[in-house]
Amino acid sequence: MTSIDLGTVITTIFVVVDDWCQKQVKSITLLKPGVKASMSDSEIMTLALLMDYLPFPGETQFLGFIRGNYFEWFPNLLDQSQFNRRLRK
Repeated sequence: MTSIDLGTVITTIFVVVDDWCQKQVKSITLLKPGVKASMSDSEIMTLALLMDYLPFPGETQFLGFIRGNYFEWFPNLLDQSQFNRRLRK
């Protein structure tokens, strides 16, 4: 049995989520007031899905792992409290 590397999993999840967001959620997000977010909803949802599948004890450890290993993939990664607020929305 072969194993899929985490980079491929992240890319696959992001593509599926982003395609879905472009088709289903785009019209809703256009109505949001305020400054445009630096991190897209697709990126937030991708990280939320990854967090459910990877065995980290909490969000802090997960975000630390992403920040330490995949920061170039998520250059606008929010701090812990901002990420939590966006995730709960």
